[in-house]
Amino acid sequence: MTKYLEERRLVGGRVKYAFNPSKGIRNALNLSYQAFPSKDEAIQYCQRVHLEFSLHRKMHGNAIALLEESVADLINFYKTTHEWLKLKENSQKHYNLCLKTATGLHLDKSKATFGTFKAKTVTATQADRLYTQIQKDYSDHRASHVIKVLRKVYNVSFRHDKVKANPFASMNIPELPCRTVLWTPEQVMEVIETADRLGYPSLGTITLLTYDLCARPGDMRQLQWDNYQDGMFIYTQEKTGTEMCVPASPRLIERLGTAKEGTIAVCETTGKPYSKDLLVKYFARVRRIATVPTHLQLRDLRRTGATEMAENGCTEDELRAVTGHQSREILATYVRPTTKLAMSAMNKRFG
Repeated sequence: MTKYLEERRLVGGRVKYAFNPSKGIRNALNLSYQAFPSKDEAIQYCQRVHLEFSLHRKMHGNAIALLEESVADLINFYKTTHEWLKLKENSQKHYNLCLKTATGLHLDKSKATFGTFKAKTVTATQADRLYTQIQKDYSDHRASHVIKVLRKVYNVSFRHDKVKANPFASMNIPELPCRTVLWTPEQVMEVIETADRLGYPSLGTITLLTYDLCARPGDMRQLQWDNYQDGMFIYTQEKTGTEMCVPASPRLIERLGTAKEGTIAVCETTGKPYSKDLLVKYFARVRRIATVPTHLQLRDLRRTGATEMAENGCTEDELRAVTGHQSREILATYVRPTTKLAMSAMNKRFG
């Protein structure tokens, strides 16, 4: 077993992994017991401590220098701060995916992962290489998001005197292009009718809710009957925490009928609310049978609905009351310029 690694089996069979050094290591390096979310992270930390201790003993005898924190250590520290704790659960999941991508990468074919690099010695050149390698191995989107999360980790750590500089600052990464895909009303109705015909009216309901309320699919699949009162949808957006109160469209009122109990859209095959993965899977199946283009995604209905509202003359404030966007700048990424909008603008100007 790796030196200093402790494996402890908990009630229920779960195993806990931790760094548990000897008294000599604790005193020499000013370290203490530390638990880790995974065995790999615990092993990497233990191995690095052992190497540092051996090297300093050879060079300085009993004069042991304080162990420098790794990138993984810096991330663990960040997760104890207010900046991490205030994030929504979905945001934390997204950050964890980005951080796992970075820490598990073997930069420039190095035997050591980026997570084991000393946090204080990471250079701007290494940050650039990390971005380029993630671009190559994954995508432009993944690379951009990883760098943004690492920049935040280093900013917070800098404020707490953990590092002296932020190698991920001022990288001038190109802005990612906004998604511009829009559905036609006919395509929306085709998916809904196909879902109903296949015996998945719940999926048709989620589709119509997302489209008519200009909402996120995640909010609509979790919507409860308690959120539907007197023809109004009153709910809190999961991503932003924004309180919403939006009238139902006439066709939603007709489709939903009399209010019941529990979740509005319950999957017919499981008898339970849709999970994110199940919704994606079933939607892809219905979309394929409906012969709707595969580049159309359920999330695009939020943008489509908002654009249709703008085409029909809604003001920005009216749009934000439905979409929940906090600013006009963010709303602008959802409402796409169309020929109909241009014609409306010219008609208003020239009559």
